[in-house]
Amino acid sequence: MKKTQITIAIVIGMLLTTTTASITMFYTPRPLTVRDVKQQLKSLAPKEEAKLAKTIQIKKEGIMFCNTLIPTTSSDCKMLTARLTVYWARGGSTDADSRRLRSSTGYTLKQGDSIAVDPRIIPYQKEVIIPNVGLVRAVDTGTAVKNKVASHGTMPVIDVFFVNKADAEHFANKYPKIVKVAVLN
Repeated sequence: MKKTQITIAIVIGMLLTTTTASITMFYTPRPLTVRDVKQQLKSLAPKEEAKLAKTIQIKKEGIMFCNTLIPTTSSDCKMLTARLTVYWARGGSTDADSRRLRSSTGYTLKQGDSIAVDPRIIPYQKEVIIPNVGLVRAVDTGTAVKNKVASHGTMPVIDVFFVNKADAEHFANKYPKIVKVAVLN
């Protein structure tokens, strides 16, 4: 065997016997951030985002995303406990603006993207991560939301928009009404 063939054989042998632990000494991925969570959720189709949103948990220490706790800081987001309610465009018992898919800020309401908030607590256009909902934007408000009617004045109310009343009622009956949310900066 030639010297170069022996050297190549030794290198190949070393690579084949290298353990995962020794490889990670050279490659350490950076920790996930809240920005990564936001980008991941934005990159998904609505149905995939809704499926992934069912696994999200907002905790005091951070956001549990894909079985990984992503630590948060006050510069990343503000954590709130809120009472979730629902509203809809089709199916009766709704206001004229919602029927026309028009928010109080002039934004076109979209299911899986729009929420009504008290803008004194969550400013308009802020993005919010809500478990079982996903990444949504604060674009609307209402008297019952501002007056915290659903929480009897004890906590902020977030009204999640749905196109159809049946979908809204299904969500309201299936998922927790009191949740921790992350308002992104």
